[in-house]
Amino acid sequence: MNKLTPRHNNNSLLWYFAIGSMMNPASMENRSIKPISSVPGELLDYELVFSGGMGFAEAVQKSGSSFHGVLHLVDDETMARLDKIELTYKRVEGQARMYDGTTVTATVYTKISDDIGQGNNPPHQRYLDIMLEGANHFNVHEDQINFLKSVKCIPRPMPNEFQSIGGELPADAPLLTYEQDVEPYNGVDKPILRVCVNGKVLQICVSDVKDSDANVFNRALNLYKQYGHRLEIVYSRVMFDPKYGCPENVNDFTKEHVDYIEHNHYIISTHHNTANLWRCIGRIEQQYKDD
Repeated sequence: MNKLTPRHNNNSLLWYFAIGSMMNPASMENRSIKPISSVPGELLDYELVFSGGMGFAEAVQKSGSSFHGVLHLVDDETMARLDKIELTYKRVEGQARMYDGTTVTATVYTKISDDIGQGNNPPHQRYLDIMLEGANHFNVHEDQINFLKSVKCIPRPMPNEFQSIGGELPADAPLLTYEQDVEPYNGVDKPILRVCVNGKVLQICVSDVKDSDANVFNRALNLYKQYGHRLEIVYSRVMFDPKYGCPENVNDFTKEHVDYIEHNHYIISTHHNTANLWRCIGRIEQQYKDD
């Protein structure tokens, strides 16, 4: 039985088939994605692969194959928000089957044609844990959960493997304030971006970012506009990790969690050729939950 797409308050609604982090309610909450309803389902004539430099989940068309995920019923505004999140993907339609046998036309994100399945790479443990937590939450079929458990992944780094960014904090580094010395430097009103993490204030000159990396950098500017310039807050939401959770306040982060976030900023910056552009220009007051 095929179910027609419903309407809500005279607005058309879409079924969105989530296959990665958007299966997880915490990830959705962090991105202000609020479905009207969510149910487990099976995407037909597609297979799940992990690809790209970060090993993210990707739906690739393959006749006769299928895999399980979560169907979210969303409105146009939510779908537009998802489009901004999934910048490197495009929307395609597929047929999804709910567990009561109903089939619906659903939107699923897939890579642009030239990149489909390119460089199949294992996912990171953080990402796989997000998928597993979401699959369990929405009672996705146990076959899919067992498959995810069997996927080889890149383990989280050990604390002694964490990398820092911007160089060591000089002993005589000036004490700066968030309101006066960090927040005004947003990379838009001024050609300098400042962020803080782990008691350090980091700075990057926007003009030093290569044109080829500008799109990703501009996306980061939008995240700082939304979440602020504290990397602890930004990364715990945008790169949510079930191991550490998502504290509401900067002082509620453990030292290990903050070190992990600084490490992730180093890894992401290295991936996008900006790690060597960040400079430590000062310190900022920082307390840790386990002080």
